[in-house]
Amino acid sequence: MPVSATTPAWQSEAVLEAIADYVVKDVDWPDATLDTTRLCLVDAMGCAIGALDDPECVRLLTPLFPSAPGWEGVPVPGTAWRLDPVAAAFDIGTAIRWLDFSDTSIVGGHPSDNLGAILAAACHASRVRQRQGQPGLTLRDVQDAMIKAYEIQGRLAQANRFDHPSVGLDHVIGVKIASTAVATWLLGGDRDAVRRALSNAFLDGQALNAYRHTPNAGTRKGWAAGDACARAVWLALRTLQGEMGYPQPLSAPTWGFEAVHMGGRPVTLAQPLGHGILDRVIFKLSPCQRNASTALESAVLLRPWLDGRINDIARIRIFTHDEVMRRINKTGPLTTRAARDHSLQYIVATALLKGSVASEDYSDVSASDPRIDALRDKMVVIEDPAYTAGHHDPAVLSCANAVQIELRSGEISDRVEILYPMGDPSRRAECLPRLTEKFTGLTAGKWPAQQREQVLAALSQQAGMATTRVEDWLDGLAA
Repeated sequence: MPVSATTPAWQSEAVLEAIADYVVKDVDWPDATLDTTRLCLVDAMGCAIGALDDPECVRLLTPLFPSAPGWEGVPVPGTAWRLDPVAAAFDIGTAIRWLDFSDTSIVGGHPSDNLGAILAAACHASRVRQRQGQPGLTLRDVQDAMIKAYEIQGRLAQANRFDHPSVGLDHVIGVKIASTAVATWLLGGDRDAVRRALSNAFLDGQALNAYRHTPNAGTRKGWAAGDACARAVWLALRTLQGEMGYPQPLSAPTWGFEAVHMGGRPVTLAQPLGHGILDRVIFKLSPCQRNASTALESAVLLRPWLDGRINDIARIRIFTHDEVMRRINKTGPLTTRAARDHSLQYIVATALLKGSVASEDYSDVSASDPRIDALRDKMVVIEDPAYTAGHHDPAVLSCANAVQIELRSGEISDRVEILYPMGDPSRRAECLPRLTEKFTGLTAGKWPAQQREQVLAALSQQAGMATTRVEDWLDGLAA
């Protein structure tokens, strides 16, 4: 159901033009890229189902209003809800992101955040198309939208660093921009509609990064992606009702996005849009902020050396890069799970004590263990210039941390260094069995073995993606 409205002649906003061109273009993606999208879907759905064990997450997913009788809504995985596409986008996006366990990117952010908007828009559009006598949308269409959304979000983040302290916006702005573009396209919008929708997404109010940092760290960081997804679908639907676009949302003097948020710096794309972000997606094997994952691995590797001598530790040195220093180097009280799962020191302490980190380790009960704060007090976090350089070098893109422990006796461990987390593309073969274990563990409490096997089987072969309608697949994930 393509929509074109009369709009003023566009002035030169090169980024918006490039995104609009890219989104509506038919692309023959490499087989390896499509294979990775299926892994991303498995991982994201596992995270969404696992989040339903947390009452705080379930509280947010409760519909604000009852569904109208007979409404063919969008199924929310793991629940009985069938919701309108805006509400469903919020719920799906929130569930995927809630545990901080979903995939991440070489340039930061969480590209699977976009799946809330993608799945809701695709399911709704598929039902509408079939009522109009047209073919429904399939999981193959979802794959197209995923690759494009991952790429848009990633290349915007890489070039502009919206969540840097000098700007202060939350990284979910990238989710809103990318999801608005692909949702408009999935819902039937043409290039003009995508361009109009994008202009409104940039003119929108943008979330601040404050709720990820003390003293404001809180549950909003768990639903920020869902909020961005819902807003993206809302903007897409408004656009397809004929809402106008704007010629200079980025570069307008005084009032444009660049003047207000970027200090006059232009918004750019890091490179031409392709499929590199999805190809290099990083899967999480532990629920912690990405930049802490290699420190967690280093701490686990040091446990045999400690051999039960936790109480003999005098000093723990953590060598890291500048993003860690800025984002997750946290001292003092950590009063919420949102603060704990973004604390390098808390994560390392838990790994040293337990040999792993699970979602429940961020609870108030787990945090009451006095040994955690005792270990945190012994930690010194040091920026290593080589790690910082490697983290930002496009040819390296490492996420390095090293941990070294000194005992009261003066004995010092090796400096255990990990450059890339296990979920990084450079360690994909090592990661794949763990991804299946993660999916099984996250869904075991909600799905019987047969349902888990059916979900995995449906995503195991590319051939079936073009014949599986989106709404049928989502129905199979429902409670």
